[in-house]
Amino acid sequence: MNRDMKQALSRALLLVLLLGLLIASLKVTVGWWRGELLLTEDGNWLWLALFPVLLVIWWRYFSVFGCKEPACLLPKDEER
Repeated sequence: MNRDMKQALSRALLLVLLLGLLIASLKVTVGWWRGELLLTEDGNWLWLALFPVLLVIWWRYFSVFGCKEPACLLPKDEER
């Protein structure tokens, strides 16, 4: 397996892991917001604190808004 394949596979696995953690954190955050969950039970405070961190990681590294690949960037304006 070459280097590019390993990098693509690890990126995909990291995305799946991140989205799983983000969904779990979102579930706890919404439950807390609605008053269904207390922060003092079962470590819910940790999930609540992780939510913005996971969201920023997803936004920066995996969303199209944080993409730094040449295919994602707008073409440079050529002044004439």
